[in-house]
Amino acid sequence: MLSKSFLKKTIELIQTKIKEKGLTFVILRGIKKLINLETLVIYPIVFILCLIIRLIKPFFFIRFGSLNAEKIGPFATRTELILCEKENGMHPKKSFDIYHSGATTFVCNSQLLKMWKRLLYVNSGSRYFWKIMNMFSFGKDHIIKNSLKSRDHFGLIDKSPIHLSFTKEENLEAKKDLLRMGIGEKDKYVLLLNRGEKYLKEVLPHMDLSHNSFRNCNINDFLPAAEMITSKGNVVIRVGHLVSDFLKTKNKKIIEYDSNGFRTELLDIYLSANCRYILNSDSGYADIAEHNFRKPMVNVNFTQLEYIHSWSSKALFTFKKYWLKSEKRFMNIKEIIQSGAGRFNTAKDYEKMSIEIINNTPLEIKDAADEMEKRIDGTWQDNESDLDLQKRFWSHFKLSDLHGIIRAKIST
Repeated sequence: MLSKSFLKKTIELIQTKIKEKGLTFVILRGIKKLINLETLVIYPIVFILCLIIRLIKPFFFIRFGSLNAEKIGPFATRTELILCEKENGMHPKKSFDIYHSGATTFVCNSQLLKMWKRLLYVNSGSRYFWKIMNMFSFGKDHIIKNSLKSRDHFGLIDKSPIHLSFTKEENLEAKKDLLRMGIGEKDKYVLLLNRGEKYLKEVLPHMDLSHNSFRNCNINDFLPAAEMITSKGNVVIRVGHLVSDFLKTKNKKIIEYDSNGFRTELLDIYLSANCRYILNSDSGYADIAEHNFRKPMVNVNFTQLEYIHSWSSKALFTFKKYWLKSEKRFMNIKEIIQSGAGRFNTAKDYEKMSIEIINNTPLEIKDAADEMEKRIDGTWQDNESDLDLQKRFWSHFKLSDLHGIIRAKIST
């Protein structure tokens, strides 16, 4: 029997495609899929093999997983959380686990894939088994998932070891690349990143992700923060690939990493592992530093309030404001959560409720980064008023599918 989740996702996908492309397009595409080699030959064989795998489960338990390598956020977090959960007894002890890179052949960072392969058995052919097991209810036990997608509901990251590591050769190569940027082994650096739309448009042109445009912001709103960070003896490396805009500065300690030709896929991961902290705006790349290497993070311009990383003990958040245009006022936390606006996933959802999303100001971003600087160097002191505000804020986030243990902080 086809699984309920598969049927639900399939129906939703068909309905969306009919709205976007029309009924004729959906029918013709369906016919094309039915007559291709995979459908006629490979899948029937794999289906029979999946039934055999199900039958031998009591003796030899095989599971299939996806590394979600198309997008850097899920690629970094979900497998990390599976490893943490396995170490904490939340997965079968003696299963034989096989992974494939993802739903497509595109891999957003080959270095990260190489590092996962040192820890996991990865085979591209397992993609077919993963698809069949997802389709049918008998395959449910044979799919590897972390319990709540990318949510560290149980605070496992903080109490688990770092899993990813570099080889001696990779360390040497990365240090040479840093010297090309003018950064020596004793230099401290902070990563800077804003979310734009150019990268996704160019590397995933078949996917319309414009509905997420409300999460974007301008990099030059970060310039006062970047200048402040360099004044404290750090280099600022503006990371990201195929960035949409550039920092307008003559400060030589602020480096445009990609556009100046310094970027490599190895450095993408190495910088995240060795930075002082990352100043980020709602972008998946920061998950490498935050989740895989347990680095502090300042996340400004966070938009979908209920998706805040409440478990992150080394994170400071500053979120965008929700302006209710019909009443000409800002929504409070309780209203955002109770109305469902804190989980909205498209710009249209906000438009329907007449909500305008207001970005953080350059001063707010600078102040959040300055707070992280002081917290790291030990000069920050919380006062009673701030501690009370933290308690009042987090009191709105009850135990749910999104929130369990709460360790993060809202920037003062």
